[in-house]
Amino acid sequence: MPAILALNSGSSSVKFALFDERLRPTLKAQVENIGAGLSPRLTIVGGGPSRPIGGDSHGAIIGDLIRDVILPAAGEVAGVGHRVVHGGTRFAAPARIDADVRAEIARLAPLAPSHQPHNLAGIDAIAAVLPHVSQVACFDTAFHRTIPEHRQMMALPRRFAGQGLLRFGFHGLSYQSIVAALPALIGGRADGRIVACHLGNGCSLAGIVAGASHFTSMGFTPLDGLVMGRRPGRLDPGAVLWLVERHGGDTEVVRRLLNQESGLLGVSGISPDMRDLLASGEATARLAVTMFVDRLAQEIGAAAAATGGIDALVFTGGIGENAAPIRATAIAALSFLGLTLDAAANARHGATISAKGARPSAHVVATDEEAVIAAAVRQLL
Repeated sequence: MPAILALNSGSSSVKFALFDERLRPTLKAQVENIGAGLSPRLTIVGGGPSRPIGGDSHGAIIGDLIRDVILPAAGEVAGVGHRVVHGGTRFAAPARIDADVRAEIARLAPLAPSHQPHNLAGIDAIAAVLPHVSQVACFDTAFHRTIPEHRQMMALPRRFAGQGLLRFGFHGLSYQSIVAALPALIGGRADGRIVACHLGNGCSLAGIVAGASHFTSMGFTPLDGLVMGRRPGRLDPGAVLWLVERHGGDTEVVRRLLNQESGLLGVSGISPDMRDLLASGEATARLAVTMFVDRLAQEIGAAAAATGGIDALVFTGGIGENAAPIRATAIAALSFLGLTLDAAANARHGATISAKGARPSAHVVATDEEAVIAAAVRQLL
């Protein structure tokens, strides 16, 4: 039977998965180190060590993957779903991609410059290699359209909200995955007040009540909120104005500074990768980690306030799922909420890392954005 392909094009990576007609994964893989003069490497889950792969752009690499990896494994592809970071005010659900939808995705690219162009490159690469296969866009912002109006609005003249200047929130596909996984882990409490933290190269958190988003740390663009690998998170707008003036009004230079040169990389001067910083003995690496966790604890507190309390705290994403010291330090800072760590469970990355019977509880849940994408493709096609 024809397979469903889910593509997740990140700022420096491509994750992809093939699913059969019952949405069972038959192949999962990812390519990392795309761009910035690095050597891209392909890793197939359960398929041994990574190996180099040619191409120096998302589009070229995806085209090669289709021909050399995906079609030999799938035989035939029934439909392709893409993670698209920004859907603006128009898209509150997945959409079949046609010329009009693609044009709107392109129009929103300046609001997510580290991701949206790569999402478009994937769409175009599929259209070139598989021109007769239908494609579906799955928007990270869609999950957060349930946030109350007073949290979507900014305290600016209302005319700007009418023009689309709102808090959108991102990583929605990841949060959908967490919402789907939680009932098996915590039962009926999954319908309660959940604070979910997606921590990777990009970081955000969501306050979720009864499966719906009520709060997000991100905003109009993916720059807001938590400290990230290359992005600063929350900033005084006056600091942005100062940077623009400092650079002679060159907004492109400042945009690059905020999207590529800040965050963990900017503070440490070493790396945007949390693994490198935790392994480093440099004072600047320790400072970057301290700033990361401090902001994380503050935003978790804000989310708990927005949802009227917290029944469970969830960590996901590359850092959230694998960096035990980050989880431990954050939970220690949040002891006033009643969070208590089970150090042994945390060290082994257990599904539940809070002390037995503790309320709220704390958990580590692997996100599966590709499964969410595949389900949307099957539903639409």
